[in-house]
Amino acid sequence: MSKTIEAAGAILVRVRSGCLPPSDRHSATALDDEELHALSDSLEVCLVHRPKYDDWSWPKGKQEQNESLFRTAVREVGEETGTPARLGPFLTTVEYPLNEEGGRKRKGVSGSTTKRVSFWMATPLSALQEQQRHVAFGPVHEPDVSEINDIRWTSIQQARRMLTHSTDRTVLDALVARLRESALGAISLIIVRHGKAESRKSWIGTDDVRPLTPQGAAASYALSRELACFAPSQIISSSWTRCADTVLPYALQSGIPLERSDDFTEQAYETSHQTVLDALDSCIMSALRESRHTVLCTHRPLFESIFEELRGMCTSSGLAKRLPKASPFMQTAHALTLSVVDSADGPVIIDIQKVAPIVY
Repeated sequence: MSKTIEAAGAILVRVRSGCLPPSDRHSATALDDEELHALSDSLEVCLVHRPKYDDWSWPKGKQEQNESLFRTAVREVGEETGTPARLGPFLTTVEYPLNEEGGRKRKGVSGSTTKRVSFWMATPLSALQEQQRHVAFGPVHEPDVSEINDIRWTSIQQARRMLTHSTDRTVLDALVARLRESALGAISLIIVRHGKAESRKSWIGTDDVRPLTPQGAAASYALSRELACFAPSQIISSSWTRCADTVLPYALQSGIPLERSDDFTEQAYETSHQTVLDALDSCIMSALRESRHTVLCTHRPLFESIFEELRGMCTSSGLAKRLPKASPFMQTAHALTLSVVDSADGPVIIDIQKVAPIVY
């Protein structure tokens, strides 16, 4: 009987010391070959050496129980490199027989077992950013020298020569494709649907203070662990209680102020759809201008117009289809993480990822 073991990792990217990445926005979203080459020359990626296999690879590892692949990727990067990381756009997934781990046939391991590894682009966090997300994410173990005995920051060109396995070079190709999309300058816009709230029929008070149910509160707390993988630096919410309380756990754990906005309430939407869209556009432009990874929590009815607005920013029709068209759009306390880059023609979405809380 076949079996698949899930794993995750990331290519950790940083600007080389003494370099400034070239301005990545002129006219179009995609960089031309000359711009891409100049950008690549200013960057370094992180490789790890595994003594057990005597190979150079990307930091990665197996998914643990009650852990999303987002958390697996961030945890493994931290454990294997000692560098706290923020996830960016998704790169690719590679699969290989587990008994060929490290490029060698392994005795005693079934050939019917497949290892599937999902990879993201990631960037290092500053000390302040790591401090802000530490409580929500939890502790990360120090690197184990028996598993990783060397870490090397190197150029993209050198990494291609050092990587032992062809599958890892495939992941590197996916990174280069993301860099061509200006992914290095992307911000994460995390759009959250509030947690499960008391029903309208059973609630006696006004709708703006209708609270989360205990189940909704649990899911909201669990969601903060997933938000930590993207290390947001700004939290915006509808001013209504059920939205604010959904992202309050992360705000309290991180110390990041919770900004309550009347522009993202159901009342604002009923009064004027355009008011909501204007507030959304302002939020995105401000996040891009200030390089702030942003959480935005709002209500189900607003998603019809919000997602229609965002579809027009997507790089392809296939990507736009990841934004649901039918109500309820997404489950309560779930989120979509959009990787957004700037261009002369306005904001452009290059990636969309579904985020779900794990309550156990």
